[in-house]
Amino acid sequence: MGIISLVKGLLARILFAAHALLTVLKVTLVYDHIYWLLLVPIALLPIEAFLTFKYTELGEWKWFCPSVLLYLLSVAPGIWLLQLNLYQTRIQFRDAYGWESCTLQTNYSRQSIDDLQNGLGVNIPGLNLPIPGNFALSESEWTLALEQLLLVTLIAGRWLLPKGHLTREQLSQLLLVYVGMAADMLEFSGENLEENAVICDKLLIMIILGLWSWSLLQFTLVLTSVMARKTRNFAPTSVKDNVCDLCFMCGCCANEIWSLMITLAMQDGPFLAMRLYLIIDRGVFNQMMIFFVIKNAIVLSLQLYRILILCCDIPNKVKPAEDTKADALSVVVDNI
Repeated sequence: MGIISLVKGLLARILFAAHALLTVLKVTLVYDHIYWLLLVPIALLPIEAFLTFKYTELGEWKWFCPSVLLYLLSVAPGIWLLQLNLYQTRIQFRDAYGWESCTLQTNYSRQSIDDLQNGLGVNIPGLNLPIPGNFALSESEWTLALEQLLLVTLIAGRWLLPKGHLTREQLSQLLLVYVGMAADMLEFSGENLEENAVICDKLLIMIILGLWSWSLLQFTLVLTSVMARKTRNFAPTSVKDNVCDLCFMCGCCANEIWSLMITLAMQDGPFLAMRLYLIIDRGVFNQMMIFFVIKNAIVLSLQLYRILILCCDIPNKVKPAEDTKADALSVVVDNI
């Protein structure tokens, strides 16, 4: 591993630590200082970096990225706490004004913060975070900004991390897939958490955050995005090769199939199920919700179709090897 890869790996981990520190700082301003414990996973990053650089030849593990996992273990719980704080504030707002249900008015802007605190008769810790100048963010704006920074940091961090066993082509493909995944995750959490049927329902908020957190784990798996399937165009020469061909023919060794299946299980499937539940059971019926349901259904259908095509096409990839062996035998017979 070269010095450039070492420096890039350290920069990526510093980027992860900086965003985690900002998130935990915001959480401690809202709650109390015990939540500095959220930095424990980030404190393990130096140990993880030492083990990764020492025991991997190319500066990164082949299928799994532990530095991203530690980063998510620090930041994702912080986002949960901030979202639950927004929920609690909405409930207080609703009860103080005698409303029967929450509305988007509880997603207060910067101008309504003082009115909110005066109306409740309390000073909500962490509601204001002073920023030099005339620029300041409300709680909901801070939470959204930290979610956006999380996804941007994941993409930038993966770009900085050593390629490991990836080629430059695979890394570029990985980053493009990450951008699409991040956009879908941001749409899912941002749109659904702002629905009137959701903003004051703690169980729904936790389910949505749970699905969002589950989808984030894709960033720790290189397999979910690298689709470099190698075909075998030569005849097997050993029992081991025969076993590999049989496994490959079944499709269980094809990276792209595993990639599609994991994406179905961790993102597109759960997102579509959640949106359908909101439409059918909670009556959330609007233009954006219908659009995202149609989009998820189309993506899901295309992925299933792709898996079917790959499974049906795999035997054809092995057939040329058999033909090559038969041709070779016929040439030997003719020469005899």
